[in-house]
Amino acid sequence: MALINVYLASLPCESINELKENGINVPEYSTQLSFNYPIYLRGLDLNYLHRLTSCWVYNKYNEKASIHHPLQRAVSCIKKFGKKFSGRDDSLLSTNELNRIRGQILLICSKLLSLFLIRSPKLSLLRVKPKRNEVIFSLFDADLIYLSATNNCLSYLTGLECVDDHDMERIYNQLASSSTNISRIMIYGNQNSKSLAKLIRVQRELQRLYLVNINHISPIIYWKSPGVGSELRRKAFLITKLKLESSCGCLEFLGDFINLEELSVRCLNKQPCYNNDQITIKAPSLRNLKKLEFEYNHKYEIKFIADLIQNTFKLRKVIVEGSRIFDTINVSLLFESIINSCPYLRNCSIPISVINPPLITLFDSCRHLKRLCLFSIPSEAPININYCDNFLFQILKSRPAKLHTLELINCSFSVKVWELFLRAQPFTNLKFVSYLWMKHNFQPSGEFLEVCSIYKHVGMLKEFGNIDLFRNWYVPEGRYFFSYNLIKFFKNFSHF
Repeated sequence: MALINVYLASLPCESINELKENGINVPEYSTQLSFNYPIYLRGLDLNYLHRLTSCWVYNKYNEKASIHHPLQRAVSCIKKFGKKFSGRDDSLLSTNELNRIRGQILLICSKLLSLFLIRSPKLSLLRVKPKRNEVIFSLFDADLIYLSATNNCLSYLTGLECVDDHDMERIYNQLASSSTNISRIMIYGNQNSKSLAKLIRVQRELQRLYLVNINHISPIIYWKSPGVGSELRRKAFLITKLKLESSCGCLEFLGDFINLEELSVRCLNKQPCYNNDQITIKAPSLRNLKKLEFEYNHKYEIKFIADLIQNTFKLRKVIVEGSRIFDTINVSLLFESIINSCPYLRNCSIPISVINPPLITLFDSCRHLKRLCLFSIPSEAPININYCDNFLFQILKSRPAKLHTLELINCSFSVKVWELFLRAQPFTNLKFVSYLWMKHNFQPSGEFLEVCSIYKHVGMLKEFGNIDLFRNWYVPEGRYFFSYNLIKFFKNFSHF
């Protein structure tokens, strides 16, 4: 709330007087603010602005003389709860009061938007999704229309999070007519709106693309039909970082992104985003690819990932997570591709088969490896006990010079070998060792867990415990895009 007070105090006198005439008590400061807060605004979330303003107005409306005595405060709370329970709550607002409050909220939002668009010359990040409060978007549209060219702060706009929706046509048309230079864009949905396609068309330095929920549509229709998809395809040669969330059908046209350096594919759907059994996706050759992440909740083909890695030579990060592998026979092919094509690999998280993989060969080929996560593929058949002991012996024998983090998932070790490995850890370069397992697949013995508990207590084991069927990789959406601090672009879009 203090942030709203500061921004309201920064409004011009005419705007403050108009707010007071409408019954809004604008805070006054005895001295002029020495710090120009609006000029340092870097990110703007329209929904968060509306929500923050609504809280401020309702709090002002409900302000009463505070009760200092604890007993009086307790009695007041009990009475208030009793009235709400019986339906006699005096705090319920009438229709006229609600309309008046909503009008005040919209008026404050309008004044703050005008303030930001005029006095925030370096506004670089804009979020116009979701469209929960449609009125605030119409206000933003009106402020864009009356924005003069001399005060066009959107010329510094480099990041945009938006929804592909026909209801946003006017906003995207106004942004397209402004001197924007968007290099990072995040798009939800696939309605192929003409105005968003126009906005993408006028961008010259688009480098980072994040697509969310591009599903239930043929990739051919999305990428080749006139609209957002076709414009993105024309810009594909500019894209260096691509992130697909619940949009794995777009992999069919991955070959268009010839200069791609980072690729991240995450899908929470239990079924593929678009399933066409008649089309076999061929892995393209992406020679500049340095980071690769595949995290699936549904069944996926490991051969496509192995072939994709085989066609690169600069990969530094490979993350493949998801236990529902369609072609488990090709897991060894993935391992071979990494050994043959990733000499600069630093971070690796991959599934492994029950057959002991050649870890010594991996360490010899990937001498820069710092973090390794091995995930043993779950099997419907009973797991042969202690089949992973050879993993530990290979690590102790090789002693990779730069490996400092080791994570073992769903691996079955004998208690004796596991304890021997943990005791030998000080003689290696390992600093963090973790052991996790899937409870649905097997349960380690009580003796094994007791050893884990002891070595965790002394600091030789970072963590141990069970996980669910699929790795907990998804980070819920949080609040962002409304701060005068230099904030990161998109939630879990950091490092992207």
